Amino acid sequence: MYEAIILAGGFGTRLREAVPDLPKPMAPVAGKPFLAWQLDYLIRSGVTRFILSVGYKAQMIRDYFGSEYQGMPIVYAEETEPLGTGGAIKLALQQAVSDRLFVLNGDSLCHANLSDLRARNHDKPDGVGIVVKHVENAGRYGAITFEEHSGLVTSFGEKSTSAPGFINAGIYDIPATLFKCINVPPPFAFETAVIQKLVATNLYACKSGDFFIDIGIPEDFNRAQTEIPLQF
Repeated sequence: MYEAIILAGGFGTRLREAVPDLPKPMAPVAGKPFLAWQLDYLIRSGVTRFILSVGYKAQMIRDYFGSEYQGMPIVYAEETEPLGTGGAIKLALQQAVSDRLFVLNGDSLCHANLSDLRARNHDKPDGVGIVVKHVENAGRYGAITFEEHSGLVTSFGEKSTSAPGFINAGIYDIPATLFKCINVPPPFAFETAVIQKLVATNLYACKSGDFFIDIGIPEDFNRAQTEIPLQF
């Protein structure tokens, strides 16, 4: 069984012009909420239980999806105050039933083989997997380098080059016990407080497929209306 946490609690400030009255994961894409497209893809990829990390206008998400979607159970971890991505994941893990979980942003879609991502850590109970995507200008986002055979990430977030390379696609495979030895008070960012500290020791990269879209700005949200139905 695959279990996934989806970070669906953001304010969506940059998207407010196009979608003024909805939480970002509920933004309509080709007739249904963006989050529904994401859940559909994850179910086809083998995910059978979801923990939705919610905050801003959480009730809208609860009202639409309820306690299950396409027969798969959904539970909610609701922030009463902003916790940051790291704090939100830590809260959501309190409802985990699996030893390992996938973590995804609720505003992006990416072709990723979850089985391959999980396999990166099959013999490393404390290891963390990360999906990386190849782009033409890695320096714009922060480049990630890793050993080709093992996948061990050797550098993370380098913005000094505009050359092609790999960037963080925002999909992780983490152990449910990840925060037992990490004592960081919320709010905190998962990428800076946790992920960057695992570089060269316990962070393993898995290459994504070609398709990736983030609906965080109106231009990409408009592009999603046609591109997502073609892909999914």
